[in-house]
Amino acid sequence: SGAPVCDINAGLLAALGVMSAYIHRLKTGEGQLVDTSLFEAGIQQTYWQSAIYFATGEVPGPGGSAHHLSAPYQAFRAADGWLTIGGANQANWERMVRVLGAPEWLTDPRFKTNGDRMANLDVLVAAMNARLKSRPVGEWVKMLEAEGVPCGPINSIADMAADPQALARAMVVDLEHPRAGTTRALGLPIKLSASPGKVARPAPLLGQHTREVLAEFGFTASEIQSLVNSGAAVSA
Repeated sequence: SGAPVCDINAGLLAALGVMSAYIHRLKTGEGQLVDTSLFEAGIQQTYWQSAIYFATGEVPGPGGSAHHLSAPYQAFRAADGWLTIGGANQANWERMVRVLGAPEWLTDPRFKTNGDRMANLDVLVAAMNARLKSRPVGEWVKMLEAEGVPCGPINSIADMAADPQALARAMVVDLEHPRAGTTRALGLPIKLSASPGKVARPAPLLGQHTREVLAEFGFTASEIQSLVNSGAAVSA
């Protein structure tokens, strides 16, 4: 994973813990310690692998983009790029086969059930890639969506930032920075109907809010200036 999954997940778990403790306090008046760690946040993200190990005693290896329990459910190569296809149940599998024009797969004993497809995943992926390379991603997505098969293009960051849904959901926002000019940032992924939030300001300059923050903690203007003059505090 290119993202710091443990760091981000630990923050989410901590926030959820704080909210749970707050609800408990509202009901009982009692406070409590909220505790999590990067270690536990990492373990929590092994839900598929751990479930497989607990059930079978086998330690799963690298799976690439493939789902650990369903097939076909992963990234595939088309003529001009990559897309994901989720044939996660029998109905989706059968619809996908019709779109790909391979009805013989429906009676192939290697692919009849999800268990069969998982056992012969390498063969299945090779067969699908051979078919998918005949058309560009956009055509396949349009055809698969028309049949109700879960799918989507694998976007670059530039593609994502220009995606109509990302823009409609305010997940890319324009901001004016006092030095950098017009910049862009990610928006808020949680939408609240009664008290919505938004990203309204760019990243602050070093020391931009020093005086404001110190004043909130009771420092006088002269005390703040003394801290700045001495180098103990930085003010933009």
